[in-house]
Amino acid sequence: MKSAIHPEVFQDAKTKCSNCAAVYLIPNTVKEQSVETCRNCHPIYTGKAQKDLKGGRVERFRKRMAAGKK
Repeated sequence: MKSAIHPEVFQDAKTKCSNCAAVYLIPNTVKEQSVETCRNCHPIYTGKAQKDLKGGRVERFRKRMAAGKK
């Protein structure tokens, strides 16, 4: 392999969430970076994700099948 072509990896690189201000130390090729959402404030991980109110394809299909059986 060629030498000196790989980027330098910082083991103590800081990743900061701009939404909740949480700071993580994650190995990265950049010393500091900012992300919009992290695992502490993302709706999917916190369980605060809004459910689809009108239903998906499966629910609509089941509704049509139930109406057809009557």
